[in-house]
Amino acid sequence: MKYSVTLLLFIFGFTFSGFATQIFGNTFQPFEGKTVNLIEYTDYVTLNYRIIQSTTIDSNGNFFFDHAITETQQAIIQIEYLIGIIYLDPNQVYYIKFPPKSEDGTYKLTRNNVNLIFDSIPLGDINGLVLEFDRLYDQFLQDNRYNVGKKIFHSKLDTFKIKVQQQFQGVKNSYFKNYVRFSIADLELVTPSSHLKVNKLGLYNTHIINKRVNTKHHSQMRFLLNFYEKTLNNQLGKVGAKIAKVLNENPSYIALDTLLKKDYFFKMNSIRELVITENLYSLYYDPNYSPIEILELLKEAERLGEDEEVRKITREIIKNITKLVPGATPPPFTLVNQHKELVSIEDFKGKYVYINFWAKWNKESQAEMDVFMRLKKEYGDFVELVSINIDASYKKYELFCAAHPQYDWNMLYYGGNSNLLDQFNIFAIPHYILLDKEGKILQTPAAKPVPNGQNKSIELLFFEIKKKETQPRRFNIGTK
Repeated sequence: MKYSVTLLLFIFGFTFSGFATQIFGNTFQPFEGKTVNLIEYTDYVTLNYRIIQSTTIDSNGNFFFDHAITETQQAIIQIEYLIGIIYLDPNQVYYIKFPPKSEDGTYKLTRNNVNLIFDSIPLGDINGLVLEFDRLYDQFLQDNRYNVGKKIFHSKLDTFKIKVQQQFQGVKNSYFKNYVRFSIADLELVTPSSHLKVNKLGLYNTHIINKRVNTKHHSQMRFLLNFYEKTLNNQLGKVGAKIAKVLNENPSYIALDTLLKKDYFFKMNSIRELVITENLYSLYYDPNYSPIEILELLKEAERLGEDEEVRKITREIIKNITKLVPGATPPPFTLVNQHKELVSIEDFKGKYVYINFWAKWNKESQAEMDVFMRLKKEYGDFVELVSINIDASYKKYELFCAAHPQYDWNMLYYGGNSNLLDQFNIFAIPHYILLDKEGKILQTPAAKPVPNGQNKSIELLFFEIKKKETQPRRFNIGTK
């Protein structure tokens, strides 16, 4: 499902005033005291996001946002590891229910989707329009699931386009019109290989050439990224060979830009720069290319590109790539420990720091606690051990610490801040990070405390650190 909203009547008992876009929310009462964020993606390439506003859920499960906007936008409401998409029209008021469970019943450590429930949707509001279009879209895909990639699929799609045009005739919201336009254009990319070139040419002339690239519109960006997918490592013929040579032998952003400029599909500067930077982002993780050289190309793209919006995206890409490399400063945090004291990552400077993220529900990370006790006894003078618990319930963390006073290193609680997990690229636990004495990244993910097959234990490195730190200082004659 692309996006769905369930309508449900319930009463909040709120009143409102003013003209800013407002959200009156209600959620599961056990969420009382937890932080709820209103966030938005900084871009639709990296999917990094920024917090617009934060508030606290009260004893009745209520929360409120007041957000002044001038045009329709997509936003996200986040409570811990759950997120719900909402579209915001200017000068509008929304009453929503935030469910306590993900929409499909499965869970990742962060960004699990929920279906927000509206008590009612204002007439003509973007959420109602998107809901109705997505219902038609999903039904079309369901009815034509066996026709994808066949000629008949496009005949059916033409009929679907007419139906959609009739259904939403008279709608003036430009955000919604582009939502529909690029969602359908994305379907038109699915075509038999024999018609691929002709079809792409038609799509380019209809939806791309001389059209404004709105990097803030997720539907347009999804279409563009699919249209230009694998451009730099999927080129055929002489141009493709030249691109491969530039990437592998003499990396140069100017050379890439010059080569692509000769192609009809890349005449627009904004498109060409966006495609280069997004494709380089993918190639950075491709083992067939040098990550060092790809990173240098991205830095050239950020420095030499002309489109400021694309340059912002490139900066976000570079930030993503470099934020956890050895020598980088890790994301800051200040968390509460088992003694209810605030502990900052800055407090550990001067010692090596071994951080592990764990949860009570994860048997592996619990089993390693006794290993941590031994590591602390042997290496605690040289390496600070820090365990960060990510259980949803603070009470569970608190009871665990009370039941295990022998775990006397810094046992911190993440406070429901799942964004911390995003910042450290944590997708599974247990997860380990090693910092040097200056507080810089030394290893991430770091080795585990116990050996695993061919993977050696972190203790080998701890032994080297201890050996280095306990070596007697040598003095040379004539020096201090």
